Amino acid sequence: MTSRPLRAVFLEPKPPNPHIFSLYALPRLGGVLLATLLHQRGWEVQVFVEEVADIDFDQVLTADLVGISTITSTAPRAYALAAEISSSGVPVVLGGPHVTFLPDEALDHADMVVRGEGEVAILALARHFEGDPDLSRVPGLSWRKGDQIVHNPLQEEAVNLDTLPAPDLSLIHGYLRRSSLASRVIPIQTTRGCPYDCGFCSVTGMFGRKLRKRSPEKIVRELEGYRELGSLAFFYDDNFTADRSHAREICRLIIDSNLKMDWSTQVRLEAARDLDLVNLMYKAGCRTVFIGFESVNQEALAESRKSQLANEMAGAVRAFRGAGIEVHGMFIYGLDSDSVQDLEESLKFAVNTPITTAQFLVLTPFPGTALLGRLTRENRILLSDWSLYDGHHVVYSPSRISPRQLQRKQVRAHWRFYSWPRILANMIKMKFVRTGIYIYARRINARWHRQNRFYLKVLKLFSTSGPFSFGADLKRRFPDIRIVMENARRRRRAEEAGITVEESTSCIPST
Repeated sequence: MTSRPLRAVFLEPKPPNPHIFSLYALPRLGGVLLATLLHQRGWEVQVFVEEVADIDFDQVLTADLVGISTITSTAPRAYALAAEISSSGVPVVLGGPHVTFLPDEALDHADMVVRGEGEVAILALARHFEGDPDLSRVPGLSWRKGDQIVHNPLQEEAVNLDTLPAPDLSLIHGYLRRSSLASRVIPIQTTRGCPYDCGFCSVTGMFGRKLRKRSPEKIVRELEGYRELGSLAFFYDDNFTADRSHAREICRLIIDSNLKMDWSTQVRLEAARDLDLVNLMYKAGCRTVFIGFESVNQEALAESRKSQLANEMAGAVRAFRGAGIEVHGMFIYGLDSDSVQDLEESLKFAVNTPITTAQFLVLTPFPGTALLGRLTRENRILLSDWSLYDGHHVVYSPSRISPRQLQRKQVRAHWRFYSWPRILANMIKMKFVRTGIYIYARRINARWHRQNRFYLKVLKLFSTSGPFSFGADLKRRFPDIRIVMENARRRRRAEEAGITVEESTSCIPST
């Protein structure tokens, strides 16, 4: 009798708060890529992205291994899921940038943590579940050996991206079957790492400063696999044009293959200096670029190690817009050198230049950044609840503005940029897609305000010290994991016994 294949389930928790990208249920690629590797190895695999579809806990309970991907804002949700699943006897491994930098914290909730890149580690971990008892062979694994925590050394060499398969998006439950706009956004990665080292960014800590590139031929072959979907693509690179010759070759191959697929990506404003590249990107299907302008204050840019010139910002916007490419501007509020007037100037710049859409994020000291280390040393961290570390909440004491002032400025910036007069102007110009996005952004801003009333009250109390806990407030936004899991356990026991059980009704979905 042949034994059944081993089963793995990968989970990507839903962020606790709405944000401007909530419209697009775009999965991160890490968990999907690991699932693809195990699937190719012969495992049965499923991926659940909570922003796409609810987790099927019946499937979770039958898994031999559950992997949970975390970023900082989803860490509390990931920890709750991990603890409840582990308590049912299913091994859980956590991965992603947050737990990479805080593995001891994560091991309070899960059996194992993979630090850094996970592709080599997941295959070594698969060998363990297939019969190899030695966990010390899994690079980057943190685990408990008796009463001791063991941190295996990281793998010596960074992953060669050309050795990896294209992520199999069909493994994501419900993703390719969705009928919304979000279902047509295909995530693609062409590089890893970033040669820059901005003080507020954890990318270099996770992937290093050396830029690693996939071959343009492999990238275009992956895109061709989605030709029949008529999809939009989003290049996940932190800076698509970090190597301009590489970006140029990708664009040429897309044009030669006659893909006719629209795509968007992130770039730095310096890319606008190369007008030939900008025009080539448009010809290849690039329709939107995401640019981190951060601040119009040059002193603030220098403080954050953002090596760009504020006086080039307007020219960069005009260069991309002149080529037919929309610009999504990203700004950071709360850098130490930023005064209230500087925040107003950043907003004024966003409104008065032809930036198409914008987001104004609060400076956030993520684990793995130089920023967190500095603010911790200066005793300026006010809130330690990771669910608030999403760029939409003030969690530290700013230098030249109060926490409450900073939060109000950030919320107000979105109201001003996505104002009704600007919405009306887009309607008159028959920019209907843009009009819809602006209305959606206002709805998200209003929803955020409703869901964060308790947090906004807490900001008034910062004449006293933290930390504050938002656990009870957060629980109201998700179904109770314990009840959902108990329902799944009851169904499993009943199925084995050949009887039917009724669901508990005390699990109230979030609204």
